[in-house]
Amino acid sequence: MRLIGLTVQNFRCYAEPISVRFDDLTALVGRNDVGKSSLMDALAIFFGAAKPDKDDASKLGNPKEMRITCEFDQLPEQLIVDTDYPTTLTAEHLTSPAGTLIIEKTYNGSIGTPSVTSIVALAEHPTTKSFDDLLSLKKADLAKRAA
Repeated sequence: MRLIGLTVQNFRCYAEPISVRFDDLTALVGRNDVGKSSLMDALAIFFGAAKPDKDDASKLGNPKEMRITCEFDQLPEQLIVDTDYPTTLTAEHLTSPAGTLIIEKTYNGSIGTPSVTSIVALAEHPTTKSFDDLLSLKKADLAKRAA
């Protein structure tokens, strides 16, 4: 997989979402203290090479919704979810309309040691009349629907 985009929100100097697209050659150029290093630090946090700290949440945004989102292309042709069943990210409905994989990690930056509150794939899920609520149903309701 290849990283092609980064979006940060409520992270350090970026209260509003800001996105950076990566091409074959990407350079971040700007004067001091405009957030270049913050973007690199966000990537380190996303990939687990660093941990967020209490000062990473934007002072102007919602610290409980500190978000780092990465988008990837050149996805694997096949992956194994279960030992006997190869599949694809597209077959599992985990890709965006553009065929990319977008993973969003949300952290609660309002606590002393910020922690991940959610990790989601921003994907296009199929919908069919009378089945478009399946993702919101509880297990017991799913069982009733299946019966």
